[in-house]
Amino acid sequence: MSGIFDTLGFANCFRPDDLPVWGEYIWYSYEDLFLCNNVPDLELQIDRVEQIWTKASYSYIQEGMAYSVIKVYKLYKKLGFKDFKEYCLKRVKKTTWRVEHIIKAAQTAWNLMVAGFNELPSNVSQAYALYEPLVKKGCDYDVEDAWKNILCRSQEENTAITAGLIEATVSPEKKRKRSKIKLPEEVMALLRKKAEEKGQNPEDLAAEIISEYFAVEQDFEPDTETVAEPESIDNLKGCVSKTPEIKAWEIDLQNLVQEKYTNKSNFETTADSSVIPGGCQSDGDIFSGGQVRRPPT
Repeated sequence: MSGIFDTLGFANCFRPDDLPVWGEYIWYSYEDLFLCNNVPDLELQIDRVEQIWTKASYSYIQEGMAYSVIKVYKLYKKLGFKDFKEYCLKRVKKTTWRVEHIIKAAQTAWNLMVAGFNELPSNVSQAYALYEPLVKKGCDYDVEDAWKNILCRSQEENTAITAGLIEATVSPEKKRKRSKIKLPEEVMALLRKKAEEKGQNPEDLAAEIISEYFAVEQDFEPDTETVAEPESIDNLKGCVSKTPEIKAWEIDLQNLVQEKYTNKSNFETTADSSVIPGGCQSDGDIFSGGQVRRPPT
């Protein structure tokens, strides 16, 4: 038995029965990597090691499939929820807007894989950025051709694939209005770290967090099966005069980012956090009640 888990900082666990039911699947990877191998063995199984992280990167495809089945066949009713919106908020702990994004991202990545691509968008933000122009351009936009161009551009420019790179490639005509919000350095450090883990730049991730935060209000409008995508929050650059309303909003954003990445994380295959509005409290959520402050206009 190897002791490398001591070096890498993973606590000893020899029985999956000691974990939550869903934790058993993670334990199998732990067993493969830490309990059944020593370092020389792992050197001979690099393909297996990389297979684990590759599978984890694409786990959002399975997640989107599961949400789609529950939505299309109305399986949420079997669990006592009146509609898909209520199921998303109370069971999944995500807004319906976020769940719809994951479904579309999963469909996009799956269709690329079926079309023969070995490399796919590595997270929901990337896959959705690739899908989004299809809504606006329709038949004038080909997802497969767009993905080929992105892969070629990444290789030629020797740059990582990010949601920003995808958007700049598939929608070069799109002009972003920029604004600026100052965050404490410790909050920015958390944002940069999480953005790097997800293959995004910090500005895209901050925009995603803010968009989902304000999407909560839409989820409490009259019942509908889906929620329209809110207007995106653009890159956090530029100049904004510091009125009292803006200062208050910046404080909200600081607290949002701080809580999102310092609270004890819930298990999620996509590593995407969720937003639960006041009255729907759950450990690990971004916030547990109170009013959502509207951004200054």
